[in-house]
Amino acid sequence: MQSSTQNQALTKNQALTQSEAPPQSQASRQQKRYFWMAMAAFLVPVVAMTFFSWQIFGKVRADATLTDARLRELAWSVLAYADRHDSFPTAEAQLRAFVAMPEGVPSTLTHRAAAGAKRSYPATRAEVTSAIPAPSLDESLESIEIEWGIAGDVQPILRSKGKATLNGTSPAIGEWLYAMAERIRGGS
Repeated sequence: MQSSTQNQALTKNQALTQSEAPPQSQASRQQKRYFWMAMAAFLVPVVAMTFFSWQIFGKVRADATLTDARLRELAWSVLAYADRHDSFPTAEAQLRAFVAMPEGVPSTLTHRAAAGAKRSYPATRAEVTSAIPAPSLDESLESIEIEWGIAGDVQPILRSKGKATLNGTSPAIGEWLYAMAERIRGGS
């Protein structure tokens, strides 16, 4: 019996010794725990915000690509109208009637910008459109704002209604339409 009580006492002493670590060791473990808690509290939001930001960036980029395609398609329709009629449409109805014609919107313009002109416009639809399928006129008109000119030699102003577009698209389209206006006014 004595040996069993000695064994119990020895086991209790070992358990106490193992549970009672030196104060410096407990403090060190507590500091490590605080360090890892602080790291988790910092890293989890950083990773979450990075993921969220990439999702937003991807959506804005996709929306910009779509708006860009609509802007370009509408600009091509206006250029084709101006090429055929030697004047710009002054109302949406004129552009809709042109697009609805049996021959549709041509893929190539018949008149070129004057040689040596400071500004130029694309001569083929392939130069204008992007890799995604061309949107319909209705889709383009719904997302693009048009300020129609008061006369046939004044180019319309196309705006994306505050939506993002790809870099340089809006100024390039403005240049194309202005170059066409110069051709119409010059009579060449």
